[in-house]
Amino acid sequence: MSTETPPAPPAIERITECWELRPGMEIETRVGGVRRFAGQVVDTHPAMGLFWAVSHVGERRLIELGEYEVYRLE
Repeated sequence: MSTETPPAPPAIERITECWELRPGMEIETRVGGVRRFAGQVVDTHPAMGLFWAVSHVGERRLIELGEYEVYRLE
């Protein structure tokens, strides 16, 4: 029997403005609380509320902040 404590889940912070995002930041998007995408921010376009992200398997997405709930994972 192991006495090790499992690791804590990552801290999650809701992102509400595109300027809060930085390249390299790990994010997760949700719609209605359901996870739709997870990856790393590549580039941002705050004036339009858009950002590019790439998943851990190489899928790139252009994400509109107003269409998703976006969370920063730490």
